[in-house]
Amino acid sequence: MTRSRAVVFDVDGVLVDSLPAHLEMCVELGHEYGLELAIPSVSEFKRLVRRGVIISPMREFFRAVGFPEDLAHAADQEYERSFAQRFSPLPFAGVADLLASLRSAGIELGIVSSNTRANVEKALGPLLSAFGAGRVFTRDHATARTKKDALAELALELPRSRILYVGDQPADAQAARAAGLPFIGVTYGWGFAPGDEIVPGPVEGSVLVESPEALAAYLIEAP
Repeated sequence: MTRSRAVVFDVDGVLVDSLPAHLEMCVELGHEYGLELAIPSVSEFKRLVRRGVIISPMREFFRAVGFPEDLAHAADQEYERSFAQRFSPLPFAGVADLLASLRSAGIELGIVSSNTRANVEKALGPLLSAFGAGRVFTRDHATARTKKDALAELALELPRSRILYVGDQPADAQAARAAGLPFIGVTYGWGFAPGDEIVPGPVEGSVLVESPEALAAYLIEAP
């Protein structure tokens, strides 16, 4: 017996190791725009997220690292146009096995991400085929452009009591809570660290795990 019938994943920081590439794009665009910014390191950025700094959608990411409002908007548009051409982040080690084991256990898989479809497709490559038709929601989705809306839409189609959302930031926990879904946070991504408390207060069943392997074990073992 498994803990869920459907597991819905955020992408960046959960399935794909993309934070270094996002910070590097901030460096590149800062230079292109003539800004003198001290772009944070990966560890410094994670501390910002843990302090509650808003980083999603990408316009907020650029603002968080120092872009003024007008250039944060311009950078967000450039991100949509060219991130997939400039960078090639890869899935975390263990993600392919994670998805394969969940599918073998009969668990339906979905994606709810604030990234674009093009970026998600490039980063996941053939792993995207693990996710069911109509179960991939991105920021450019036609009907559900926010994580909260996408999770709510999925909850209309799938048994709410057995859907879990997996994310790596407090904002992901908030979206899950707003949709009434249990949340699993990963500590290898952009926001959470081992020992953190999930804030806002978790829906029953919400936990933190430290690796894709630990996530697979938690999801597949009997409750």
